[in-house]
Amino acid sequence: MDPAGRDVSRGPAPGRLPGRTSHLTGAFLLVLLLVAAVAVVSWLRVQQLQQEVQSLAAEYVQRVDSVHRMRALVRERTLRATLVLSTDDPAMQDQYRQEFRDLARRFIEARDEVDRTIDDPRHARLLAELREMTAVGAPLMSEMIDLALAGGRQEALPTLYSRIMPAQERTLEQIERLLAALEQQNAADIRAMVRQHEDTQQVMVMASGVAMLLIAGIGFQVRRRIRQDHSALQEELVQRRRAEARLRETQAGLEAAVARRTAELEDASARLEEAQRIAGVGYWDWGIRGEQLNWSTNVFELFGLDPERDTAGFEAYMHAIHPDDRVRVRQGINAALAEGSHYHLEHRVVLPDGGLRHVRVEGEISRDADGRPQRVLGMVRDITRDKQSEQRLWHQAHHDSLTGLPNRSLLQEHLRQALSRARRNGTRLALLVCDLDGFKPVNDRLGHDAGDVVLVTVAARLRSGVRESDVVARVGGDEFVLLLEAVGGPEDVRAVGRKLHQRFAEPVEINQEAVRVGLSLGAAIYPDDGERAEELLQQADHAMYVAKNGSGQELVLSDQR
Repeated sequence: MDPAGRDVSRGPAPGRLPGRTSHLTGAFLLVLLLVAAVAVVSWLRVQQLQQEVQSLAAEYVQRVDSVHRMRALVRERTLRATLVLSTDDPAMQDQYRQEFRDLARRFIEARDEVDRTIDDPRHARLLAELREMTAVGAPLMSEMIDLALAGGRQEALPTLYSRIMPAQERTLEQIERLLAALEQQNAADIRAMVRQHEDTQQVMVMASGVAMLLIAGIGFQVRRRIRQDHSALQEELVQRRRAEARLRETQAGLEAAVARRTAELEDASARLEEAQRIAGVGYWDWGIRGEQLNWSTNVFELFGLDPERDTAGFEAYMHAIHPDDRVRVRQGINAALAEGSHYHLEHRVVLPDGGLRHVRVEGEISRDADGRPQRVLGMVRDITRDKQSEQRLWHQAHHDSLTGLPNRSLLQEHLRQALSRARRNGTRLALLVCDLDGFKPVNDRLGHDAGDVVLVTVAARLRSGVRESDVVARVGGDEFVLLLEAVGGPEDVRAVGRKLHQRFAEPVEINQEAVRVGLSLGAAIYPDDGERAEELLQQADHAMYVAKNGSGQELVLSDQR
């Protein structure tokens, strides 16, 4: 009912045009089906002809190639037989005879390959004649070679010129006749294909002509029907205009109500978006069957995307994920869709400016009666600050607060991994224990601040004295440990010790006073001095005490104690 109480639920009386033109529509569809059928059949026929042409060409090339190889092998065999007669070197004669036998085997293989591909009786007859010729010529050449190798080269020469060379010429002429027959057969086959293609084109033209005549007839009937139904359409148009007037009156009231509801929803949505932005949370809705993914505005912001420019979608989401996390995230989602009801994942997002953001994604999966996933409702939360706090706590727990070097706990982990790599790769590693000489008097005389300056300077010198891949750790007050991977042997370790001692020859400047500290170095090498971490640390520590007790060496190895 409209505001005036009139019933507008029913439209105008339906016209008669659909019923009167339904048979024309059916005829037109039949013509379209006919045209489509002709097109499909013609296309299939063309494809069949193309395949037959390709197959014919491939068979022809294969046959001709095999025959050409037979011709080349006949000439090579005769050449090897001639070389056996022309050389005096027994080794070369044996080599040429072996090559002659190998060429004979290859000739038989090529001839058998041609025989397998020939299906024409005339070609088979030519090949049979060629087989008879080679059956006569091959024993003659073998006998001539055996005679030459037995010392009868002069007796073999007349055989070569009088019997073998003419036999070779007859064989080559027979091969040429076989090639000419193959070429004639291929030309005849191609002409037959061309005739079939022309016949197909004629059928297509005739079918297209029939279809055009049918379409023209239907068009004439449609035009006549349109003229007949013009008055009916005019009457129906008047009725529709009256109904539209009533609908517009109703629409005005509905639009006002919708406007009020829309304003309320927009206000509620804005408040929700603001709350999500403050909390660093976004919500999404994924319709799996329809492959439709809807994001809240804050999800775009969390992924570094622009809602006006970018489109919500699974691939856009995967593209925003850090490349190192994509496989893990995709596997986690697939596993949840396969058998789970919910999932939560943590991964990194690459922002447009190159920055990284850590997020936690949670999803709740709804399934149909058959257990197939239908929809996923989820939430994305920014956990970058949480990750940064975790990283700071981890760094504080595993690094020395003064020098920033790894502490004993992190050194143990580095050493465990390094030993695993050394065992796997069959390489050596060295563990150097360093203790400062003269540090305690400096610390007692100048104070702890000055001692801290010395420790920081020592850490920097140790760090700069080894490779970037090596580990330098502070494990005590003035005790440091160096982990060197992939060392060649004791000389490499001694070279590192000399380099470090040279760096410690320079004094440390503290409050305009030059302070000198020394360095006692003890080293142990895996696997020479031990295979376990505790054993290597103990051996290197003992070697360091030997150096500290006045050994006079820049570095003491464990095997020198």
